[in-house]
Amino acid sequence: MTSLADHLSTGLVIVDPELTVQAWNRWMAEHAKLAPEEAIGRSLESLFPDLPAATLRRRVKAALQLRSPSYVHPRRGYLFPVPLDRVTESNFVYMQQRVRILPYQDEACRAIIVVDDVTATREAEARAAAAARASERYLELLDSNVMTLAVNASDGRVMRASSALLESTGWSAAAITGQSLQALGLGLLDALTEAADGTLPERPLRRANGKALWVRVRQARGLIEDEVGGERHLVIQDISLQKKIQTLSERDTLTGAYNRMKFDQLLQTALSAHERYGQCFSIALCDIDHFKRVNDEHGHLAGDAVLRQFAALLQAQTRASDALARWGGEEFVLLLPMTSVQAATTAAEKLRRAIVNDHWPVIDQLSASFGVAAHTPGESADALLDRADHALYQAKESGRNRVCTAEEPDTCPDRPRDGEHD
Repeated sequence: MTSLADHLSTGLVIVDPELTVQAWNRWMAEHAKLAPEEAIGRSLESLFPDLPAATLRRRVKAALQLRSPSYVHPRRGYLFPVPLDRVTESNFVYMQQRVRILPYQDEACRAIIVVDDVTATREAEARAAAAARASERYLELLDSNVMTLAVNASDGRVMRASSALLESTGWSAAAITGQSLQALGLGLLDALTEAADGTLPERPLRRANGKALWVRVRQARGLIEDEVGGERHLVIQDISLQKKIQTLSERDTLTGAYNRMKFDQLLQTALSAHERYGQCFSIALCDIDHFKRVNDEHGHLAGDAVLRQFAALLQAQTRASDALARWGGEEFVLLLPMTSVQAATTAAEKLRRAIVNDHWPVIDQLSASFGVAAHTPGESADALLDRADHALYQAKESGRNRVCTAEEPDTCPDRPRDGEHD
């Protein structure tokens, strides 16, 4: 390790394919509390027993074999446990890290693990999320019981509207009176009820100009007019800002696909559905082949355009019930509810063909590799993702532009369902 590396504000570790440490810079020594002579010659697994060694080993080998960068996304937020020693409060106990693996440019088969401290960034993200939640509470406080509609209980037509609703939607009192709830985008009156879990229905309320205002609706019960005049009163809350915040917090800004945080939530929901109701599901990891060449030969703007088109194609070729997320860089992941491993493999193959056959401006042709895995009873999210990642690695190793399936038994019943992948 050169003296220059020892002055970097980044951790650098050189390892062989078996994760044996070859070099250990000063940043690592200071933060991991291990001197170079204590680390060099030993395996990372022995130095850090909780390290995800299997995944890290595969990433190192992938970087070496493909001669391109590989990335590790530790679920706990860090690869090396470095306790935070700060006077100010933090949401984290350990330093949050971004981990990259680069092939070392020498004849020996070695890789460089680059560790960046991203604690400040993630603390800012946590503060932004907390601010968004506080904003939502504030909006609920201000907007509660402001916009209201009185509707006829028998036919669901508007009898009166509050001035706040008229101001927000552009309707006049005369124009909105007599309108049906369906015409306003709110649906049937009987459907505007609180769910068992307390969730209130959300609807696109049609403004006078035809544009939608996203609102949350609840029925106000116990009024005398309800019993005497056959009226129902709807309390309507403007949630358009919350919808925008939700979109920003759930979506990847470049591609419009879900981000990793949202995908983790969807995956946990799928695991709960399997545990409670036996609903099976599969996932498919996909990675654009030779994407680095696109950036190198055509520039990052062209690369961004390819990523946007790639995500749009995947979204268009999947069902409304499927969930697409950007996993990182040029890697995407699909959650396929009620889908067996055979159906998921078929769907991935359909996507692979669509990618090859699509027109790609500037680069002319593109391909992608897929790793498919079906969830098995008792399997954790990490284990499922690890199997899919291994299948994707096999697809890459087998020549790219192909679909590989994790070899696990299919626990889904063979039965037709609406929207089955063809």
